[in-house]
Amino acid sequence: MDTPFASLPIVDGHVHFVHPERMDEILALMDAVPCARFHLVCVPNRDGSTHNPAALYFKERHPDRTYISGALDYRAALADAAEAPSRLTSRNGGRDGASKRGAESLARQVRELKARGFDGLKLIEGKPEVRKLLPYPLDGPLYAAMWAALEREQFPVVCHVADPDIFWDRARCPNWARQKGWDYSDGSYPAKDDLYAEVAAILGRHPRLKITFAHFYFLSADLRRAARFLDDHPTVCFDLAPHMEMYRDFSQTPGAARDFFLRYQDRIIYGTDVDTRVLQGASDEAPSRLTPRNGGRDGASDGYRFLLSIPWLIRSLLEKDGPFAMPDGQRYHGLGLPLEALQKIYAGNFERMYGAPPAPLRS
Repeated sequence: MDTPFASLPIVDGHVHFVHPERMDEILALMDAVPCARFHLVCVPNRDGSTHNPAALYFKERHPDRTYISGALDYRAALADAAEAPSRLTSRNGGRDGASKRGAESLARQVRELKARGFDGLKLIEGKPEVRKLLPYPLDGPLYAAMWAALEREQFPVVCHVADPDIFWDRARCPNWARQKGWDYSDGSYPAKDDLYAEVAAILGRHPRLKITFAHFYFLSADLRRAARFLDDHPTVCFDLAPHMEMYRDFSQTPGAARDFFLRYQDRIIYGTDVDTRVLQGASDEAPSRLTPRNGGRDGASDGYRFLLSIPWLIRSLLEKDGPFAMPDGQRYHGLGLPLEALQKIYAGNFERMYGAPPAPLRS
């Protein structure tokens, strides 16, 4: 994987850091790309804790290179749900009492994260699996004050909404995804278009949100719909953190994909979704939404090689002009983007959204 790439500054806009003992390996990975700065995005755990402490640990030690986006603590909201669950799931109710406490808690956390020196907020609450655990509409009363705070504070948010289409198709859902609980075909999970409708309602109410939708908003197979969405919402960006079909989709229609990337070169953010849980040998998610033949879990060295293959794939697809092959034999088609577009995608668009350098930490 020694293929040369353009010598440009890079900010990796989508990195998961969970295990502080793996900090040196993540730094080595970022240096190998090379990557000037990186954005650690946090998510909540099932026990109510978050990845925020690990991100703070990293940023305290490398403040000039590290952006961090915090996750929300849902303990107050879950306590509300135990008292009055319908108030949190209804779009028309829940304006007082228990639901008001939960909503105010989330809005307050936005302000507290910003005051502490976090650079933004990360929401995975639009992923169907998580949405089933936290069954509150994204455009409902629980999140209303949070969205208002994000817009008012101009605090950036990166948001995971939906998943690959095949996860809703029992016949096509991969076994590895089914084993992780990502088979959404039984009717108990929200439909992809229902999640998109909630997003449309949010953006209609808060058109000034600084929001990035992770994984290309899972629209890599429908570039016309992706274009309409970006045209309708001029403050929105997509990131390039891969899911299992995304780069194959771009490769199948390289001319249309290249035209899209050129047209929306100001709206696309580089990100890899690399995750220390692969290095640890255990993962709650498939961090790259790609499926290596060995699962990427044969130990730290195999995990490291797998993680290094992700930026290699993304940069090859953006920079190479024509077909290329990955070391495992999978073939793709590069888009051959010009330097001006690469500069924006690799760093400029992220820095426009989040600022440069990273926000200083405050006690």
